[in-house]
Amino acid sequence: MAIGDHLSDVKVAWGVAGCANTSKVLLTAAEKGVDIDARSVDMNSEVEMNEIKRNSPFGSVPVLKDVDFYIYGTEAIMSYLDDKGFGPSLVPRNGVIRAVHYQWSHIATQAFIPAVNKLNEGDDSAMDTVKLALSQLDAQLSSRNKRGDYIVGEFSLADIHWAPGIHALCLHGHDSLIDSMPAIKAWWGNMKVRKSMSKENYVAYTVLPSLDEIRSNKLRSISINV
Repeated sequence: MAIGDHLSDVKVAWGVAGCANTSKVLLTAAEKGVDIDARSVDMNSEVEMNEIKRNSPFGSVPVLKDVDFYIYGTEAIMSYLDDKGFGPSLVPRNGVIRAVHYQWSHIATQAFIPAVNKLNEGDDSAMDTVKLALSQLDAQLSSRNKRGDYIVGEFSLADIHWAPGIHALCLHGHDSLIDSMPAIKAWWGNMKVRKSMSKENYVAYTVLPSLDEIRSNKLRSISINV
């Protein structure tokens, strides 16, 4: 299969409900108007994990299948979907803005989301890191050095990298952290209602799981074009 073909085909994504990386992939697909058959994986099942390892040798999820092409690694899948889907690229073209975009994506992945996971698992010592990350994000969203309402100005993959962590905080009763920071509160309110970059009448936020879906490991598929 030539990369760039078969956009009309429904792609298959394997992942775990409540896993930030799985949510990032689904959000990217929803933003770019790509249909996804989302299938949950039981990470404790030897049978299911052996199947995953056939296409993801280290057993990492999410994994994406596009006809006969498989790809794993969250950033790799997000990049693939960004290229395959409709609408403008979610990676800024300007070199400086693109670097800032990668910086904020890194902060979300390496600092914020791991701290959110620890906090939601009962480790209160992670609260300081969560608050620090949120205060930095609030300052960035309030900055006059960018044009637009999103993290680096225009909507980008950086916003997608942060969304699952913010969503997880809200699901676990930490809404007050978001409400206490005006810029984040406004940004998150916009994220929950904005139409996708694909110009389709689709709100990407709706792919994020509820608490019950996380507990039952149920993923939401994306059906836009079929």
